[in-house]
Amino acid sequence: MKDQKIINRISAVADLQDEPLPGLPLVEIAGDCRVLVERHMGVTEYGKEKIVIKVRKGQICVCGSGMELIRMTKSQLVIKGTIFSVNIIKE
Repeated sequence: MKDQKIINRISAVADLQDEPLPGLPLVEIAGDCRVLVERHMGVTEYGKEKIVIKVRKGQICVCGSGMELIRMTKSQLVIKGTIFSVNIIKE
């Protein structure tokens, strides 16, 4: 918690408020057909209509149809298909 306060202060002073904080996930949505998630901790649920990704402090749930994981590395993953929603579920 103390580390997060320090990072927030540095971010505010350096005018980085629009940048993702270190360690937190970065989610990029390209139209309704692709989602990129950086800084993930693995996939916890996988199906053609729902993919759930573990991230620091929660999960990201991507819902749609015909979805598939087309690329996954240690630091990022890409989902393609028809995307209906992307939800952040905080723990």
